Amino acid sequence: MVYKPIYRISPYLLNIIDEASSLHSWIELAPLQVSWLPILQKEAKVRAAHSSTTIEGNQLSFHQVQAISRGENVGASRKDELEVKNYLHLMHWLEKNNKIKISEKTIHKMHKLVIEGLIPENKAGKYKDKQNYVINEKNIKVFTPPSPKETPKQMEELFNWLNSPKNSDLHCIILCAIFQHRFVSIHPFSDGNGRLARALGTLILYQREFDTKYIFSLDDYFAGDRKKYYLKLQQARELDDDLTAWIEYVAEGIVAILKNVKKRIEDLQVSGPSQVYLSPKQEEIIRILRDHHQIRGSELINKLGVTRARVNQLLTPLIKNRIVLKEGQSKATRYKLALHKT
Repeated sequence: MVYKPIYRISPYLLNIIDEASSLHSWIELAPLQVSWLPILQKEAKVRAAHSSTTIEGNQLSFHQVQAISRGENVGASRKDELEVKNYLHLMHWLEKNNKIKISEKTIHKMHKLVIEGLIPENKAGKYKDKQNYVINEKNIKVFTPPSPKETPKQMEELFNWLNSPKNSDLHCIILCAIFQHRFVSIHPFSDGNGRLARALGTLILYQREFDTKYIFSLDDYFAGDRKKYYLKLQQARELDDDLTAWIEYVAEGIVAILKNVKKRIEDLQVSGPSQVYLSPKQEEIIRILRDHHQIRGSELINKLGVTRARVNQLLTPLIKNRIVLKEGQSKATRYKLALHKT
């Protein structure tokens, strides 16, 4: 048996997909220096970990998640820290295993990674053995997923659909949206279903070469309006599983995220009167200034983990070439990014 999703490809959806494809092409062809890629890739993983866990109620801030990604202790609850660490681990694993076939074996492995230490070991990587429910923010049951007995069969049907040769020409945005919705509706595990569904959506985009550089996170869009995210999921169920509006919503999200990535790349593409070859630390300074608008020298020292003399050494050529602007004197000195059009 194969799962048969209900949806229609509206003119509106085609327009969104065209816009997403144009943005994707721009990003793929952008003259992005190889040394910048690790910065963007790390940011994407951190944003994915922060956003996906936030959707599920994790209380850690983006900056705390950044700190955890650097191996620092943020003094938060064990559960919150572990959720983030697990998701970061999963994102690294996905990047290394981006060609893996999405199957029952794959999702059981991914479930173990995302839920390790958070539930009893005998439940990690195994389908649910008790009926579960989708609960809203008011703690009211809004949806009853398939029973534990029905789950393996329905998951098999979903894998058959996903891996069917008939879907080889289906745009990856449509594939990603449908798979995520069906997965969270089956709710195959006792916990971690939402995080796993979004990670699998990311893997689909990797495999269909829509994010070949691993530099964007769709989770960011979902987390930006959690109520809307849950509403859109539930609306599709209430429309007899017609996924048209849900697919359009996911496509809108991908366009929004790609626009952010394009701007991010444009911000990194700074130039001065003469060509400047930036070191990784100087690129990190540019990223910090972009994210904070302006910053004190002492704050730069803390964020970079280097001495004041080293910060001055890094900043001098950037200031000389009008890439970074220096304002004020002594302890009141602040730095900000001066963007030049290339």
